[in-house]
Amino acid sequence: MMKKSSHARMLRLYPVIGVLVYLLLGMLWIVFSDSLLAMLVTDNAQLSHYQTYKGIAYVGLTGLLAWLLLRHHQGLTATLQASEQALSQTFDHAAAGIAHVDNNGHFLRVNRQFSAMLGYSSTEMQNMSFQQVTHPADLEQEQQQFAQLVQGITTSYSVEKRYFNKTGTIIWVKLAVAKAPDTRGVTPYYISVVQDISAQKLVEQQLLESELLSRTLLDNAPQISIQGYDEHGITQYWNKASEYIYGYTKEEVIGRSLLDLIIPEQACDEVRQAMAYMAEHAEPIPANELTLKRKDGSLVSVFSSHAVVKLPDKPAKIFCIDIDLTERKRQAAELAFLAEFDPLTQLPNRQNFSIRLSNAVKLAKRNQHFLAVMILDLDHFKDINDSYGHQTGDSLLLQVTERLNQSCRETDTLARLGGDEFVFLIEQLAEPEDAARVAEKILQQLLSPFTLGQQTDVNVAASVGICIYPIHADSADALLQGADAALYRAKADGRNTYSFYSDSLTQQARQRLVLEQRLRNALKNNHLCCYYQPQLDIASGLIIGAEVLIRWIDPTDGMIGPDKFIPLAETSGLIHPIGQFVLQQACRQGQAWKLAGLANINLAINVSPQQFNKGDLQQKVTTILQETGFDPACLELEVTENALMGDEEDVIKTMTALRALGIKLAIDDFGTGYSSLAYLKRLPLDILKIDKRFIENLPAAEDDQSIAKAIIDLAHNLRFKVLAEGVETAEQLAFLRQQHCDYYQGYYFSKPVPAEQFAVLLQQQRNAQQAATD
Repeated sequence: MMKKSSHARMLRLYPVIGVLVYLLLGMLWIVFSDSLLAMLVTDNAQLSHYQTYKGIAYVGLTGLLAWLLLRHHQGLTATLQASEQALSQTFDHAAAGIAHVDNNGHFLRVNRQFSAMLGYSSTEMQNMSFQQVTHPADLEQEQQQFAQLVQGITTSYSVEKRYFNKTGTIIWVKLAVAKAPDTRGVTPYYISVVQDISAQKLVEQQLLESELLSRTLLDNAPQISIQGYDEHGITQYWNKASEYIYGYTKEEVIGRSLLDLIIPEQACDEVRQAMAYMAEHAEPIPANELTLKRKDGSLVSVFSSHAVVKLPDKPAKIFCIDIDLTERKRQAAELAFLAEFDPLTQLPNRQNFSIRLSNAVKLAKRNQHFLAVMILDLDHFKDINDSYGHQTGDSLLLQVTERLNQSCRETDTLARLGGDEFVFLIEQLAEPEDAARVAEKILQQLLSPFTLGQQTDVNVAASVGICIYPIHADSADALLQGADAALYRAKADGRNTYSFYSDSLTQQARQRLVLEQRLRNALKNNHLCCYYQPQLDIASGLIIGAEVLIRWIDPTDGMIGPDKFIPLAETSGLIHPIGQFVLQQACRQGQAWKLAGLANINLAINVSPQQFNKGDLQQKVTTILQETGFDPACLELEVTENALMGDEEDVIKTMTALRALGIKLAIDDFGTGYSSLAYLKRLPLDILKIDKRFIENLPAAEDDQSIAKAIIDLAHNLRFKVLAEGVETAEQLAFLRQQHCDYYQGYYFSKPVPAEQFAVLLQQQRNAQQAATD
């Protein structure tokens, strides 16, 4: 451009230069040519000829000068034309749009690229201004900048703006405007260079939208917490889910250490090491499940993964992505619950019950226990559903469930098989018939009316089918099938009843329940009484005490043996009032004999395991002794070895408390239980009673001889007295005397007798003693 301007100036100066050179040459020729010629030629004739030659030479020199000037002018003109042509081609074929604009913004010239950019022809655009094609939102700013350029305040400006093309489409451009150099005779104009950046703007817009979309998604994902922090754990990013999950607002956490915010104290060292590793190696640690803490101190389970962004020459940025597992764990727990429990009643379902039943069968087989499976079906439940609707039916099932739960022990299992069908697992049955008692209790629980909506009362009965392991079946499936078959039998028997899988067991169970009710009535109507079996000193042959034994004298059946009703009393809970009755009767009777002047003897009373382990035995004994005035030193409580198999410390504590009252303690039926010698020597005992099974074959059976002798020696070594039960022959008594046994009782001297007959024995002994004294 500078070369072109130089050539143009030279062309403008060429006429002046030619005239000046010509004038200078003419003046020099006129002034000096004649003098020079006169000096060189003295001959006038020759001088005339040389004057002619001088004129010819002048014409030749001036012609040569004119030719040189014209030739140089042509060269400059050609160069200028070539430069102008190159400039014109550059203007027209430039990759960017170029326009010349006057002071008012009208286009003077536009190149092809600019025309194509806006979709107008060059001719059309020369009749337009930049104001006409500029987006209204960008026009005011550009007009201000253009005005400053026209006023000379600035020399150029650049701006990103929007044009409308001929079709109305918006085109983003980058515009650079500068004033063209002033040229004499040329109207001032401004050069605009326009670059189409629509594609770039589109990419920028897409990136912006993508970033906005990503940020919006990240900020509004309620269960995906994202935190950004540096290699030191300083928080730099905190999305809305983090606020929701951890309880901190964005303003509370930015600039604070993540370790102080959500990392439990015991995990801080491990997390600190993990952050250092990720910052150093620019790679995330493996994702895993973590337990983090909330603002309120509560813990939250999250699945945590990481991303590390490491740009050149910049410290690593670590992003933690935590997925809140609270709802997922809740759903998993709910699904796990629904897999094993009934959603309405919250009871175990069929699958859960089957597993429990299988385990119970294995345990019962190992321990040789009975267990019962009882299936209960509500009678005519379908009628209630059809009449009141399923919602009311569900309400009834919930009320039924509540009552059935009241019939269960802690060791029992109640489950819902489906619909109105429930099932019980009764473990550790003492007798198979005891299942009938449970069934009766269940049916009694359902007798009271159930209240449905709008104060409507309905009566609901049920049928129960019972199957006993191992009598009826020996597997879980067979027990369920047997109970189901028994259920249909109960329905066939008229409903509102129970039935065993076998008819004989059903009959036995019902007889047992009848007997239980009769026993209750006997206790209420004073049909129970105490018998007394004498206990004698082997050395002296004197009565030193009596074992108090309960007897049931029924008005219809007469004497009912204790082997029939004592096990029933123990399983039904009646053993507690019966034991209380025996203790009261014995103490009253012993005090009466004392006041009558009879021998001051020991009264030995059996205490059942249930009484001993209940925890209130000392209190009850103390109360009865105070009420009757009976001497505690004359009271002896007998317990079996099995009754002492509870917690050792509790057993010793109870026995020690009883001994502190002055009461004697004895182990009954010794040798039939499982007490260890180490345990036995810790017990505050007075007497060991040898079970009659070791006595009945003496002295013929050598094994029984060895056992009896060992028990006697053991007791004496532990400083206990020994009493042998069931002595029926003189030979048995002679053997016991030989082994230094202390006491005995049995039919050899007397069977258990009523209080009046025992008093006669005491009186006879008293008379004999007085006769011997006299």
